[in-house]
Amino acid sequence: MLAAPRELSYIPQPVVSGKQSPRSGLSNRRRESRARQKLLLLGLVLMGVVIGLSLTFLAMQVLIKGYKIDSLKRELSTLQRENEQLQLEVARLKAPERVARVATTKLGMVEPKTEQIYYVPEQAGNGKQVQVATTEPSRPAVTGAAPGRQAWWVALAEALHQWLEPARQAGAGV
Repeated sequence: MLAAPRELSYIPQPVVSGKQSPRSGLSNRRRESRARQKLLLLGLVLMGVVIGLSLTFLAMQVLIKGYKIDSLKRELSTLQRENEQLQLEVARLKAPERVARVATTKLGMVEPKTEQIYYVPEQAGNGKQVQVATTEPSRPAVTGAAPGRQAWWVALAEALHQWLEPARQAGAGV
C-alpha cells in the first residue's frame, strides 16, 4: 500500500529575532478582548448596582411621603372634628333662648311690655314694619314748642340727616 505524504496543519514561520511572531500577536488580541469583556462586565455590574440603589432611594422617598400623607390625613380629620364641635358650640351660643337668658340674667335687661312696643315702617319702603321697644312712650322732641312746630335746630338736624342719608347708603354699598 502506498501512503500519501502527510500535510502539515500549520505552516511554520521563520523566527525573526526582535519581532513578535503572528501567533503571539493573536494572543495579545485575545488578552485585550478579554480585558475589554471584563471591563464591560464590571461596568454593567456597577451600572446595575447604581440603578438598584437609585430605585431603593426612590422607593424610600415614596414610603416617607406616604407616611407624611397619612399623618396629614389624620390631622385633617382631627381638625374637621374639632371644627364641627366648634360650629355646634357657635350654634348653641347663638340660640335665641340662651341670648335672652344671658340678656336678662347677666346684663339686667327686661322684656318690654306690650304698651312699650311701637311699629315703625322700614326705611327701604317695601311695606314691612319694624318692631321697636322703648322704655317710655315717645314724646315730642322739643318741649315748649307749639304743637306741629319744632325748634329751628331740630328742623336743621332733620334736614341735614335727610341730605346726608343717600351719601351714607352709597358709601355703605347699599
